[in-house]
Amino acid sequence: MEGLRQKTTKGIFWSFLDYFGVYLVKFAFTIVIARTLSPDDYGLMGMIVIFIAIGQTLMQSGFSMALIQKREHNEEDFFTAFWFNILVAVIVYLILFFGAGAIAGFFGREILVAITRVAATGIIINSLCSVQVAILTKRMDFRKLTWIHLLSALISGITGLLMALKGYEVWALVFQTLSGNVIYLAGLWFSTRWKPRLVFDYRRFRSLFNFGYKVLLQGLTDVIFTKSYYPLIGKFFPVSQLGFYTNANRFHEIFVRQTSYSASRVVFPAFATIQDDRERFRNNYIRSFNLLTFLMFLGSLILIITSRPFISVALTAKWLPSVPFMQLFFIDGFFLPLLIFNINTLYSTGRGGASLRIDILRKALILISIIVLFRYGIEALIAGQVFSTMVSMIYSALALGKIHDISYRLIFIPLLKLFIISGLSFALSSLIEAGVAGYDWIELLLKVTVVPLFFVALAWLTGIHGIRELRDFMHNFMSGALRSKRS
Repeated sequence: MEGLRQKTTKGIFWSFLDYFGVYLVKFAFTIVIARTLSPDDYGLMGMIVIFIAIGQTLMQSGFSMALIQKREHNEEDFFTAFWFNILVAVIVYLILFFGAGAIAGFFGREILVAITRVAATGIIINSLCSVQVAILTKRMDFRKLTWIHLLSALISGITGLLMALKGYEVWALVFQTLSGNVIYLAGLWFSTRWKPRLVFDYRRFRSLFNFGYKVLLQGLTDVIFTKSYYPLIGKFFPVSQLGFYTNANRFHEIFVRQTSYSASRVVFPAFATIQDDRERFRNNYIRSFNLLTFLMFLGSLILIITSRPFISVALTAKWLPSVPFMQLFFIDGFFLPLLIFNINTLYSTGRGGASLRIDILRKALILISIIVLFRYGIEALIAGQVFSTMVSMIYSALALGKIHDISYRLIFIPLLKLFIISGLSFALSSLIEAGVAGYDWIELLLKVTVVPLFFVALAWLTGIHGIRELRDFMHNFMSGALRSKRS
């Protein structure tokens, strides 16, 4: 029987491929489709984002996570969760179907009636496969999940691109999502071979709900606070501005949020196993923190300085107004991965109360920033979101250092060094931009080669430990990948 260590190694390997492989495919199709569609098309989709996201969260009801964390389970648990998810999905769909007119009236866009009703069918489709995701996750069969994700991303991207080229405009985005949902559903059903039976156990429902409702509440608050910008911008700004915001946020999701969650997906189980060994825990935390800060500062810097030439070359000039939004979102990349990393570290050591306080602080700051900065425009709103993340990250580091007796010097000195190095690298980028003004391809090429080398050289000279940790991580990762392939 395959040992836990081997399963974990394989899980990390396939989880890495899942996140970065899938989002590389999505990134490529996002570029090509955005060149074809207009900002208004993305703006129309942005208007219904929060409603679909709330519907998806309600449908899941935290039951998938409840199934994963439940140690003792049988088929009745899966049957019960399956039928409950479908019931909630149908109810949510009916609410959105009959409420589509009100949504369209709120934004003054009649086409949103049809868009909402069609897009909301994705909630029902996804309700048919949430149990299968839990089954594969419990088996730690990330390999199958990765291939299913890749296949659905590829086919949905092709669908969206073909429809965009045929002139279907916003419907290309709608059916890109729905086709991905259908392929994902088919892949999961085929891979698990699990078949539901008409069984609903109320006692097991209560057991699942007692855990799931907590996940549901946290998920709902996350959706409401992170997606509330869409209806605000859609209501009070031109639809094209919402389109610029939506597309900029898509790149933020691909490069910042998903990287953050992929790192945390590995950290949570790893730190949970050593939480009682304080010295080992501290050493592993500092090494992981150094690695993550080095990678995210370097990555975010590259994304910030290349935003303008990249948009000009890849998406064409019609998307240039989205550059300030994108750069602000990428500044968030300095802080969000570290915040999520610290929160998950606290969760892994049973410090849920501290994690909750950090979460409440961030959401309170986001709410205040929306109220105060809304009148100053979209850039001010995004800047407020970034500020909220930064303050929450600092608070999380202080809380974690105090709880686990980790010197603040070990946390904040590397951060200060990396901020200074990033500032100097940004100055070099500005000189390059001034020197090759008007030659976007050359500017892009120099910024993705010269500036990163300058950053790494300064990091090496100033003794940033993240370089050493990256070398060790790559060695261990490749060794684990080779063992995974041989086994």
